Amino acid sequence: MKEYKATDPEMIQAQEDLAKLSNLSNRVISNDKDLLDELMTIQGKLCEISAIKANFMQRYEDILDEQARIETQLCVFQHEMLHSFELVFRYYKTKKKGFK
Repeated sequence: MKEYKATDPEMIQAQEDLAKLSNLSNRVISNDKDLLDELMTIQGKLCEISAIKANFMQRYEDILDEQARIETQLCVFQHEMLHSFELVFRYYKTKKKGFK
């Protein structure tokens, strides 16, 4: 398991996240403006989540496209190699009467 130091980026981010979460308990809805602010916060977070998901799905689709392209390229290479092996085999079979 990795030993974390207080100066590691992960620890700094965790401290910032914890500070944000601890400030949440200080908030209270006491009027319509507070309610509207909270609803706007929820809406903003939902938009951020949607953007993150859309970005992830785009990257995932790009990865799948790249995987398909690589698999196709590997199949072509394999076919070319098999064809070359077959040509070498035929040559030695007909001209040299076997391998030495």
